[in-house]
Amino acid sequence: MRLSTVLACGLLVAGVSGCCAEPWSAFPRKVMPDRSCSTGDVHGYDVYIWECLDSQHVVVAQYSAEMTCQAPVQQTAACGATTALESQLALTPAMCAGARPGREWKP
Repeated sequence: MRLSTVLACGLLVAGVSGCCAEPWSAFPRKVMPDRSCSTGDVHGYDVYIWECLDSQHVVVAQYSAEMTCQAPVQQTAACGATTALESQLALTPAMCAGARPGREWKP
């Protein structure tokens, strides 16, 4: 097998296996979120919410599954408002009882 084929296969496996940035690295915050939510156990969104940070309602989220994940995203709205992602996921305060183990925000 040629070296270029082996390298290409290695890059493909790395790309499919979930090598993506952690949300706290992509959008660093020194302040812990006011609320954290997980929309699933095996797959779903990990959501971190700051009610009013720097005069904005800030939401950072990342979708992940067993072997893959998407790049983290950040949405903002006016303090007291909700973001499109919060509405899409139908997040409620009861859902936001904390992040999944190992997915807590890391300042």
